[in-house]
Amino acid sequence: MVSPYNPANAVTASRFLCLPPFVWAVDNGYHQWATLFVVICGLLDKVDGLVAKIFNCRSVFGELFDAITDGICYGFCLIILAAYGWAPVIPVIAVISLGLTNSGLRAIYSKRVGRPVNYKSYAMERIVAYTAYLLGFATGEFEVAFYFWMFVPLMVIVVLHDTKRMLIDAVPGSTA
Repeated sequence: MVSPYNPANAVTASRFLCLPPFVWAVDNGYHQWATLFVVICGLLDKVDGLVAKIFNCRSVFGELFDAITDGICYGFCLIILAAYGWAPVIPVIAVISLGLTNSGLRAIYSKRVGRPVNYKSYAMERIVAYTAYLLGFATGEFEVAFYFWMFVPLMVIVVLHDTKRMLIDAVPGSTA
């Protein structure tokens, strides 16, 4: 069994270090610095998987930790941007609510499987990437209201699709 204390999980955890300077940058109106911290957070998200491969330390814990870190980091940044008026509040609330719904569904799916598991969803991975782009655009002083509003129906479709797969479809590898 791979220890949860490994280089890949350290890279994942280091993403949390981007949050305080992100808040500082937004609070002081430093758009370029805020964008930089979003980019660093996104790059660290990509690097952790590479580090896990290089050091052969992939684990279920690491996959779950990465997914949880995505939700916390990007959700926190969305909330901060909405609180400071850099992003529209209603779509941000919708996106956060849908993300929390998806997390709850993943917990139910883990119970169905009978063990902790990171539910693999290619579509949700793309949604997370799109969230990072939205954060970057909002911190880069782009007009983002339209894109945030268009993001909500896309996320609804993905969550509904994943809901069917997690709650209704047979669990892969089961005989049911």
